[in-house]
Amino acid sequence: MKISIIIPAYNSEAYIKRCVDSVLAQTGAELEVIVINDGSKDSTEDILRTYGDQIIYKTVPNGGCGAARNIGLSMATGEYILFVDADDSMVEGAVERLVRIQQETDADIVKFTYRLVFPDGTTKTPYNQFETFEVIEKKDFQKKIYPHFIRGIRLNSLWSGMYRRSITEGRTFRTDMRTAEDAVFLLGVYTNAQKVATLPDALYNYYQTGEGLTGSAASVMVKYRCNMILAKETVSYLKAWEMDSVGTRIKTYLRPVLLTFDKLKRIKQSNA
Repeated sequence: MKISIIIPAYNSEAYIKRCVDSVLAQTGAELEVIVINDGSKDSTEDILRTYGDQIIYKTVPNGGCGAARNIGLSMATGEYILFVDADDSMVEGAVERLVRIQQETDADIVKFTYRLVFPDGTTKTPYNQFETFEVIEKKDFQKKIYPHFIRGIRLNSLWSGMYRRSITEGRTFRTDMRTAEDAVFLLGVYTNAQKVATLPDALYNYYQTGEGLTGSAASVMVKYRCNMILAKETVSYLKAWEMDSVGTRIKTYLRPVLLTFDKLKRIKQSNA
C-alpha cells in the first residue's frame, strides 16, 4: 500500500524536524511524504533541504494551511492519505497499525485517536474520542457517523484519520476560514465514504503550547464566524444524509452559539 502524508509548514523551524523524522520512521507501507512550505520566513526550507529525496517538498507563497493542504492533495499519488501538522508528530508504529486495520476491514476511513502532549512531557487522551474498535457500514452512518458533525467534535480533527484518496477527489479545503476548514472538508469526505473503522489507539501526538487558556473576545468571534460557516455547510448535507428536519437544523446552528458562549465564559474567568 502507498500512503501520501501531507504536511503544511509555516515558520516551523523549531519542530519540523521532529515531525518529519517521526513520519520517516514509520514502517509497513510505501510512504510519499509531501511537505508544503507555506512561505516560511525562518529556516524551515533549509531544514527540509537536508532530507534530500526522502521527502517531496514545495515552497509556495504564504496562503494559509488550507491552501497548502490543497497543493499537497494535488500532488498526492498514494492510495491513502494522512495529514500531519508540522508542530505535531506520529506515534511509532502508527502506519503499520493503520495498514493492518485497513487490510482487515477494507475501510475507506480508519479513524484513530490522538494524545495531548504537554511541555513537561506528560500526555493525556481527550475524552471526545472513539473508545472502541468498530467497523461502521454506510447503512449505519445516519446513527453512528453523521450525528457527530451536528452535535459534537469527534470527527473534526483531520489528522486523526487515514482516508482513501478516491473519496477526497473533488474536495478542497476552503481558504477563507481561519479555523474549522478541516471539518468542512471532512463533511464531504465522510459523505463519500462507504465504510469507516474506528480505532481507540492513540497514534498521533498533538503538542500543547502550555500557555493555558488564551484568547480574546475578538479571536473567539472569528472562531464563531468560522463555526457558523461550518454549520451552514453541515446543513447543506442534511438532505443527502436523510436527516433534514427543522429540529436537526436548529441543533446544527445552535452548536456554534453554545460553544462560543462557553469559550467567552472561560476567558472571562481566566482574566479575573
